[in-house]
Amino acid sequence: MEPMNTSVHRMRTTGRSLIRIAVTPLLIATLGACMASPGSGKYDGKDDPLPVKSKQESLDWARQIVTHVAQTTGARINDEPEVFGFTPCIGRNGESAPDGRYTLDYGVHADVPDDQQNDVLRKVRDLLTGEGLKVTEYREIPAGDPTAQPIAAFSARHPDSRYVVDVDSTGGHNRMSLAVRTPCLIPPSDSATPSPPPTGIS
Repeated sequence: MEPMNTSVHRMRTTGRSLIRIAVTPLLIATLGACMASPGSGKYDGKDDPLPVKSKQESLDWARQIVTHVAQTTGARINDEPEVFGFTPCIGRNGESAPDGRYTLDYGVHADVPDDQQNDVLRKVRDLLTGEGLKVTEYREIPAGDPTAQPIAAFSARHPDSRYVVDVDSTGGHNRMSLAVRTPCLIPPSDSATPSPPPTGIS
């Protein structure tokens, strides 16, 4: 079995990325204001306070987010295995802290017919902007242009908590990738790491 981080990275590249996903207002309050740099596992200022959340708690939170987005937009999560990986937070100058701070990448695939993917993207955009996220990328599948790349892509991030959400077409037909990446979190001293998923998503 591939390492979790390798599987997550491969899912990002094959599906343009995962879905660095959004959160309801309740989940925003639970997460708190983090100063992690999105997508890099880095944080701004070693003394900035970070939320305390066990890896199991962050994994459960990510699953809730994906379910929330899928149910709201009509994307049906399929039976392909979930992929997740934890990455240590590294400071701007390569510093590391002894408290186990980390980021989580989590993703799944959903069955979405090609001709409905633009509609899903619009629903995701409306949902997440309504919850306070800022769109950083939005690209629909072009209509009537056989030479255009048939890839729908959406990214958004929360301006305070700095978690990032992506929803994208994948390399195959009739499916999209959904994923969430957390900002930098600190685990409680007595927390355990969840078991890895049984297989990676290729």
